[in-house]
Amino acid sequence: MKALIDVIPTAEQLALFSRVTSGVDVIRGAAGSGKTTTALLKLRTSVAFYLNRARRQAEPRPVKVLVLTFNRTLRGYINELTERQLGQEPLISLEIATFNKWAQRLTGARNILDLEVASAHLRRLAAAAGLESEFVVEEAQYVLGRFHIDELDDYLSARRDGRGVTPRMERPARQQLLELVIRPYLGFKAEHERVDWGDLACDLSNTQLEQYDVIVVDETQDFSANEVRAVLNQRSADASVTFVLDSAQRIYSRNFTWVEVGVSLRPEKSHTLQTNYRNTRQIARFASAMLTGLLIDDNGTMPNYATARADGPKPIVLRGSYPNQVRGAIEFLRDIDLTQQSVAFLHYKGWFRDLIPALNRAGLPFVNLTGSPVWPEGPENIALCTLHSSKGLEFDHVIMIGLDGSVLQVDMPDDEDQIDVAEHEPSARLRRLVAMGVGRARESVLIGFKPSDAPDIMHFVDDDLYEGRDV
Repeated sequence: MKALIDVIPTAEQLALFSRVTSGVDVIRGAAGSGKTTTALLKLRTSVAFYLNRARRQAEPRPVKVLVLTFNRTLRGYINELTERQLGQEPLISLEIATFNKWAQRLTGARNILDLEVASAHLRRLAAAAGLESEFVVEEAQYVLGRFHIDELDDYLSARRDGRGVTPRMERPARQQLLELVIRPYLGFKAEHERVDWGDLACDLSNTQLEQYDVIVVDETQDFSANEVRAVLNQRSADASVTFVLDSAQRIYSRNFTWVEVGVSLRPEKSHTLQTNYRNTRQIARFASAMLTGLLIDDNGTMPNYATARADGPKPIVLRGSYPNQVRGAIEFLRDIDLTQQSVAFLHYKGWFRDLIPALNRAGLPFVNLTGSPVWPEGPENIALCTLHSSKGLEFDHVIMIGLDGSVLQVDMPDDEDQIDVAEHEPSARLRRLVAMGVGRARESVLIGFKPSDAPDIMHFVDDDLYEGRDV
């Protein structure tokens, strides 16, 4: 499967890593701005600096390097790129992992509650309290990821940045959440001697078990505050730490400020990449339209079509039954040189049951990337992947069929006519997710849905931004 090739740094990127200094750097930028590439180039420069210093010592100690990604698919991709950057050097101790895998190895934790099991227990507590279960699960996970266990009462008066304004969470509602859901959940874990992934983050934020010299964290916008604290607590005294993020691509209910995780960012350590190196102008405009009206904080950057690398074809929108969308997508593939270019089929829920037989009948080999910790090395250049697992990846062509409104449905509050849809976080998060998927593409985008069940996100996209095809 094709991955990024070695790139020549641009002047914009060189400015970010030409001088190695200790401390925390933050690299922001929209999809396609080269954040991951820049971070890996900075990684190579930083490692070289610490390696040269180690070699001057009478008894050199290994340079400890940590690269963290949000999910296993991105971990496989970055592992492929990082090994190209660093090669085989005996004095480099390199670890590339997801946060959970890393935290489990470091703490040696066992008997960890699966996320689905933990969510199910929170859901039962919410139902018993007469609360809306899905929102309560998200809010509880947000609270437990942001605050230390002994500081949960801080939630009662804290700003809920990134959580939207609906439903309202005034102090009495927050108190109810703490007393009826969160604290009973903590009691359940204690009674059964279980821990969850959030507990590991809290443990590592309080206890230093490692001292890394160079740390790079990709897709930081989807890390919790406690996870960021945990990473910072495992650095050496003069470590170089780089966080890469874009809150406009945040797809989970997490948000934090740098001050609350103990980082005081100086201007020279905060960088924003402006140029869109990946997308064509047409793709960037299509993705940007999907984010119309959404609030973007200081850690977010809208897709920049003004600085896109080139012009290209408009995104294609197929309108028809799903079998006809599949046929249209197969025909679309006929015009692509699959020996040289990569294609990703992305789906919100990973439903590929009907697509796989069609690809097999057409003699088109493919790989499934979802959750794979190893980047495939075979000749197949067609990938199947969930939207969530495509975070941080890049393909020449992206296909998203089956994007029906019923699939992308978000339950709105009862008083939805009284609220701004841009302030409804579940809806905003879904729009960010689909726009993020569009932004994975370098050359072209094709999406599809039933005309009788068009997704709400298309209401934000003007007709002149895409080529519509009835199939």
